[in-house]
Amino acid sequence: MKIRTVWLSLALICGNLLFLSANQIDTSQVFQDSLSKDYDIKRLLPKQSTTSLGLKELIDLAQQNYELAAKDDSIAKTQAEKISAYLEFGPTFNANYSYNYQTNPKIDNYKGSQQAGVTANLELYSGFSTVNKVKQKSALHRASLADKTYAQENLYLQIIQQYYAYFTNYSHLLSLKQKRNLLRNNVNRLKKLYAAGLTTIDDLESIKAEASLTEYQIAQAELDLEQNRLTLSLLTNSEVEKIKRDTLKFPNMQTQNERADIISLKEQAEGIGYQRKQLSYAPKVSLFNTFSYTDGKGSPIPLSNNQKLQNTAGISVSIMLDSFSLYKQKEAIGYSQMQALKGVMYKKEEQKKDIELYKKSLDIAKIKVNSASAGLKSAMISFENVSKRYDAQLVTYVDYLNALSQKFNAEATYIESLNNYEVQKANFVFHSGQSLRDYIQ
Repeated sequence: MKIRTVWLSLALICGNLLFLSANQIDTSQVFQDSLSKDYDIKRLLPKQSTTSLGLKELIDLAQQNYELAAKDDSIAKTQAEKISAYLEFGPTFNANYSYNYQTNPKIDNYKGSQQAGVTANLELYSGFSTVNKVKQKSALHRASLADKTYAQENLYLQIIQQYYAYFTNYSHLLSLKQKRNLLRNNVNRLKKLYAAGLTTIDDLESIKAEASLTEYQIAQAELDLEQNRLTLSLLTNSEVEKIKRDTLKFPNMQTQNERADIISLKEQAEGIGYQRKQLSYAPKVSLFNTFSYTDGKGSPIPLSNNQKLQNTAGISVSIMLDSFSLYKQKEAIGYSQMQALKGVMYKKEEQKKDIELYKKSLDIAKIKVNSASAGLKSAMISFENVSKRYDAQLVTYVDYLNALSQKFNAEATYIESLNNYEVQKANFVFHSGQSLRDYIQ
């Protein structure tokens, strides 16, 4: 019985070898490129052309982003408010004109009287209210500049994340398509073997099910890739079609600055403090000069030319007293400032924790790259051996599919680890307060 089983196995193997030779199907040949000694990442990246955009070009295009344009408008607004506060140091002018006509009793030959006047007022002292207003508006202007810087760096980070996610999804899609081609070849092959009675229906249906699952995964990968492309187009406010893969410089781990969002919050808190100082019970002292003219018509006593023209100069002092309403306003604004300062303290602590986290993430990303590289090499060697034995019918389809899945998973994991390494660089640069543009090669 054992001898008969051995002879039957040998006959099946010989039959399969003759069948494979006749149909010229060699699974290992399909992966000749991927089984080269030195793995080339470019094999799983989009083909470059003269129209392909690199990371630097995408960052440059991001200057057209509408959110950044809105931040420019905010900066222009605070700049105008600051200039307006400075101009309050100058004198103010108030002009008036009136025309009076008496209808009852009616005066013969009376056509009405006219009066005109101009008053100039120069504030000398108001408890430094105007000075503090200038400081408040200047702080808010600096806050708007820092806010734009943060929005710009955050936009760069989003572009970098979508940029490397695109390459991860592209390589994943390409691997799935190669897997689909192999599965299609094997489906056709097993159909012929099944028709010849050399394999079972279970083998055929199992590999057909795997092929259908791969088609589903390809559709999802294509959707993910298109989403990355459209998001890049939105962030850069341009049509992104083709991109090429660049890498970031390794970040300076010693340089740590306050993030721009923290600077913006500090300036806003400072502005609230200056707003509080504008409220004061101090007297307001100002110089005034009024020049007026009246034609004297309708006056019971005729006026001379000197009486028609009058000029009055003087100094005015005023003080406001209330039932402590102003005091409570100052107290409320003071609480607002304390709230803002506590928010700044929280953000500072958050940045410290973020720096620690992304420093660790960067170290882990390095380990993942080395691990994924070693795993890919092992998976490629394993698949090559299993593929040859499967062609000779020395292993089952289950072993073949497992080796195939491991090979593609290892490729996808390796490419993903490389892209994740670049993203973690960007995360550390962003959260440590450095400029992302400085690290784009």
